[in-house]
Amino acid sequence: MALTTSGCQDFLTIYPTDKVVLEDFWKDKTDVESAVGSCYKAISSDAFVRRLIVWGEVRSDNVIYGQTDETDLTHVLNANITPSNSYANWGDVYAAINYCNIVIEKAPAVRDSDPNFSQTELNQFLAEAKAIRAFCYFTLVRTFRDVPYITQPYTDDTRAFAVAQSSAADILAALIADLKTVEDNVVTEYSQNIPYTRGRITQKAVWALMADICLWQQDYDGCITYCDKVLAATSNPLHLLPSSHYFQQLFFTGNSEESIFELQYDTHTGNSAVTALYGGSSTTPLLCCSSLSDLRGTGFMREKDIRTTDAYVLSSGAYLIKKYVAQRNAATTTTPIKATDFSWGDGTCNWILYRLPDIYLMKAEALVERGGSDDIAEAVSLVSLTYDRANPDLDPNTLQGTYNQHTARELVMDERQREFLFEGKRYFDLVRLMRRQGGTQEVVTTYLITKYVTMSLDQSTVMSKINDPDAIYMPISEHELRLNPLLVQNRFYQTSTDIVRN
Repeated sequence: MALTTSGCQDFLTIYPTDKVVLEDFWKDKTDVESAVGSCYKAISSDAFVRRLIVWGEVRSDNVIYGQTDETDLTHVLNANITPSNSYANWGDVYAAINYCNIVIEKAPAVRDSDPNFSQTELNQFLAEAKAIRAFCYFTLVRTFRDVPYITQPYTDDTRAFAVAQSSAADILAALIADLKTVEDNVVTEYSQNIPYTRGRITQKAVWALMADICLWQQDYDGCITYCDKVLAATSNPLHLLPSSHYFQQLFFTGNSEESIFELQYDTHTGNSAVTALYGGSSTTPLLCCSSLSDLRGTGFMREKDIRTTDAYVLSSGAYLIKKYVAQRNAATTTTPIKATDFSWGDGTCNWILYRLPDIYLMKAEALVERGGSDDIAEAVSLVSLTYDRANPDLDPNTLQGTYNQHTARELVMDERQREFLFEGKRYFDLVRLMRRQGGTQEVVTTYLITKYVTMSLDQSTVMSKINDPDAIYMPISEHELRLNPLLVQNRFYQTSTDIVRN
């Protein structure tokens, strides 16, 4: 396998302009830096980000059909997913993993040959590669459950391709153990370089990822511990942006002081995945927003909630998604907000993976699940931080009151949906809730089925496709099954045994 090099000086916008034989590549620190840049490039690709959105958003109650269609995406929206669907293909994620594995294996030897390459720098690069790899595997586990866990690189055809799946529990435990070895080696911030601090792995990004994995494992104490580390750290300070302009700075301008880790784009490398799925000045969207008031009741999203006025807009009978792709003009005072009140972006919006509200709301969820009265009171206070910011016209104490574990759990879930609309998190939230409940029935009937009914799909047919503990995951691609005889298809999708394997 060849590695790419580039003469571009911007680490986060490396372009493959030449290919070299592997043994001619790993000579000095700049080669390692270029290879780490390729890891970032891989997770910023159109195919990778499309999967983050389709896997984390499209199967949720947030989105429905857009104003144009794409066959495989339509099948996902219809809960008509088969192993032949292109979105069941995980190849682009494993490609990113392989880039990381190559760095982890090859970089240490460069330290021995380049006297200008310090051990501290090596440790920082290895920490970045391991964190990116961990994020990739966490994404795969949330989407497919059991997947092959590969930590050695494929650089030629001597390594066996066929690898059996490891259990999701074993993979997540390995990720936490691996991240613990690098959490103190990673950069805390890149002084005077905000795009690097927001666009490369920092210590806070590692802690955010570890908190997220712990939450998925139902290790609530661990989740709270890593959230507290983020909140207590004084370097790379984070702040909630003010109500007046936070949507524009977060999702339109990017690299705000609220952001922990976001994928970087510019005029040379536009965010084509978001433009295709959510729309653009000359692009018809593949997805639109569900009618959230119909799905969740009229009180779920207030008319004056900024996440209503700025994230989507009703136009010609469809709720068009505006988060990431357009900004509401500052002078807009009309009620209701109209599509003409927005200005389209240029398709270069960054894609945020973690930001400060992730920390608040992950910790709030963990506190609620821990269940003490003080825990629940603190969780409500954390939820209030994002809710009050989005509703500046209300009394800051609006959410304060008496909550038990059940009502506090609902409060956190509702706030996560409001705060992270269209950010690729909602379906994973629902899967996490189903895993915690030990079944699908409550989540399907409370959150999901109404969406399919509003899409004019037969309720009984849809229920047969989503109301199963194995149906909540994606199928293993039939392409992968042909290539790897050790793979076992997700039980729900085992409708045929006639797949021809090579």
